[in-house]
Amino acid sequence: MTRSLTLLAFGLILAVLVGSIPASAVVTPLPGQGNQTHILYGVHPNAKTNETITAFIAEHGEIWWHESTYNHTHEYVYIVPANACEEQLVYLNKIRADEHGGEQSIGQIWIIGCDEALPLAAELTFPKIFAKYPALSNDGGVRSYVENQSPNRYEEITSKPSRAQVYFINDTGVFTEYIVDLSGGEIVSTTYISEENLTVGRAEAEAQAISGQSPGACVENVVLKVYDSDRIVWEITVRAGRETDIVQVPSDLAPGQSLRTTTPGFETILAAFGVGMSFVLYRKRR
Repeated sequence: MTRSLTLLAFGLILAVLVGSIPASAVVTPLPGQGNQTHILYGVHPNAKTNETITAFIAEHGEIWWHESTYNHTHEYVYIVPANACEEQLVYLNKIRADEHGGEQSIGQIWIIGCDEALPLAAELTFPKIFAKYPALSNDGGVRSYVENQSPNRYEEITSKPSRAQVYFINDTGVFTEYIVDLSGGEIVSTTYISEENLTVGRAEAEAQAISGQSPGACVENVVLKVYDSDRIVWEITVRAGRETDIVQVPSDLAPGQSLRTTTPGFETILAAFGVGMSFVLYRKRR
């Protein structure tokens, strides 16, 4: 009798506790407990409506997932197959978005190898220039270029006190560049350019710059510059002994090619990446 009363009391207490949980609250089991897909969709309902994410989960079946800090406004959400893991899905999610209220939160999406590391956030890759120009953090094109094409350096050129250009440069393979024009700290326009679109590539431009120089001359720096929106030149710094010389080698756009220039407020899709936080890099590994 005493045991029955005890069980009855426990049941009443449990019923009261369950009834007191708001309908909108998300009950998250401990790691490893429960259906991880259902838990993911409960915590991050926007994942359930994203075709790339749902297709990945449908293809791989059972999963586990976790979160990781990206910056003060966004986080990484990792979705990892629970069985044999050859690839994982990682997406950028806005931390304070009201997902249960229908607010969009998902930004970039990557499908990468399970042993592959994601690139650093743009602000962590070039902290000084992003701290100097906060507007760079708000431009989806800048973020996409830095985080997906991994430029190894940048250059800043100030023409007037209120005007500046920042060149993000990837010269480790095919030479690409993302040029940001700023006025008063705000982005006026951005331009993406690749040597693949030009009639004179980097190697040919360097050869021309060194030709005629004294023996032992070497290239110290290379930058692509755009003048008047249609004149493109390779600006090459050549060192010969103690002397340095800046040589400009003209280049033209190859037939059928055009500069990919964007102005804030207008949507333009660049060849190797998208502009805006909704950009999706979907790279299947087989």
